Amino acid sequence: MRARANAAWIEAALAAMRQSNRAAAAVLRDHGASAMTDVTGFGLIGHLGEMLAASLAAAELDPAAVPLYPGALELAQAGISSTLLPENLSLASLLRGTVDAPLRTLLFDPQTSGGLLAGVPADRAAACVAALREMYPQAATIGRVTGSVRTAREVAIAVSKATFDQRDGL
Repeated sequence: MRARANAAWIEAALAAMRQSNRAAAAVLRDHGASAMTDVTGFGLIGHLGEMLAASLAAAELDPAAVPLYPGALELAQAGISSTLLPENLSLASLLRGTVDAPLRTLLFDPQTSGGLLAGVPADRAAACVAALREMYPQAATIGRVTGSVRTAREVAIAVSKATFDQRDGL
């Protein structure tokens, strides 16, 4: 909207958004996904928070493992964000730990089409990601469930600097 994204970034984002999630959903289902959502208006943190609240669980997230559209980080570093971002930042209390401002912006960014987020059993995660990468090279393990909570108000997403092994989770 501000004419700051180069053509290659726009083309890559549009190509990714046009790719159907149908095959990914089938792979995730076949690998035992217990929860799944498309990352859209509530951003990654909002959708992950909803999944955790429904499961009464807490999680750990490696922000560096989150796949980003080409150019997204550069634009966030330039201060460009969605007009809906402030509304999503009302969920900031879900995130425990420090994330630099541009990446934090992207974690809460309301996506038009941000792909799928799923909870897969730890012992099936590596095989699931390997199968997904055959069609979706950006597929990644971005975190793991770390335990349970008593109420949805206790849901938290801890920030980790460690890269997760593909067998660990989200």
